[in-house]
Amino acid sequence: MTRQAFAQVIGLPVGVLVAQAERGYWPQITIGKRVFINVEAIRLLAAERAAEFSL
Repeated sequence: MTRQAFAQVIGLPVGVLVAQAERGYWPQITIGKRVFINVEAIRLLAAERAAEFSL
């Protein structure tokens, strides 16, 4: 997903999301000139962390 689209979905300003992604807070993939947020990696990480807290 593009950084702009992902920022809109999660409700962050694009500049904030780009800065966080550049610092490594969001997994990103570069394909040619374009940079995408790896939504599948985020989903897998969220599922792993949710499993840690299940009873």
